[in-house]
Amino acid sequence: MIIYDITNNFKRVDRWELDSGQFWIILDEEELKDFNIIFSEESIKESRDFNQYPKIDYYKNYFFMTINELERKNNEIHSKEINIYLGMNFIIIVRKEKINIVKDLIEDIKNNRNSLILKSKKQVGVILYYILDRIIINNYNLISELEAYADKIEIEVLKSPKAKQINDLVRIRREAYKLRKLLNPLRYIGDSLIVNENNIINKEQIKLFKNINNKIEKLMIALDNLNQDIGMVREAYEAEIANKTNELMKAFTIITAIFLPLELITAIFSLSFEHMPLKGEQFAFYGLICFMIIIVIGMLMFFKRKKML
Repeated sequence: MIIYDITNNFKRVDRWELDSGQFWIILDEEELKDFNIIFSEESIKESRDFNQYPKIDYYKNYFFMTINELERKNNEIHSKEINIYLGMNFIIIVRKEKINIVKDLIEDIKNNRNSLILKSKKQVGVILYYILDRIIINNYNLISELEAYADKIEIEVLKSPKAKQINDLVRIRREAYKLRKLLNPLRYIGDSLIVNENNIINKEQIKLFKNINNKIEKLMIALDNLNQDIGMVREAYEAEIANKTNELMKAFTIITAIFLPLELITAIFSLSFEHMPLKGEQFAFYGLICFMIIIVIGMLMFFKRKKML
């Protein structure tokens, strides 16, 4: 268990009191047993379940929130669940593993960096604001990374469409789908924080959470744009494949059109008639070859004039 006394310049302390000061507590899941008196059995059970989507539940003197820190590794979206209890004078974070966003926030607070609101408002609600803000920024970066990857695939498709690119598109679409499943509930969380059902958040902090709600809406717009981009890249791939197929069919058509008269001439002269013009002539074979070459050249010129070559 790690305890920070917020009002005392985030000094790390060994103990805390429920009705005294403002405290930020970071727990491992097995340490929750010490808080059975404060929190409901239901919320404790949920905070031990690290397979939930973002949600928020209100109780009389606190609310319980589940949110995810997302990261992309080996072309897959991974999530670390953060369970948060917020009361009037405490914020408790329950973790299963180290959370980078929380770790970075603590470092920034110690160095008076990117956390200036806490200088004048040393309150647990502001801590929650910064955690949510950094999670949203992290999610923006994830979406931007996927957009850049989709753009890269599109450029490759326009240069030379290959089967590998459709596999990449399927994978990135799967990542975007997982992102949507994890991020959609944030809308409900943003709205709930503004409604402030049990008045845990004071009126000054409501302004901060309105900002969070606006950022969530922009995040969802960015996610929608990502899905549209992926759809457009897929359409570009299908269009390029269709163009390649058309070019191939055109080539086959031209070859067939050129060889059709040649095959006809060959078939006629291969007939077993006794009396056939030119059949017995000394230079008939060479004349026939020259005639075929003239036909081929003529057909090529015709197709070129029609801009089919």
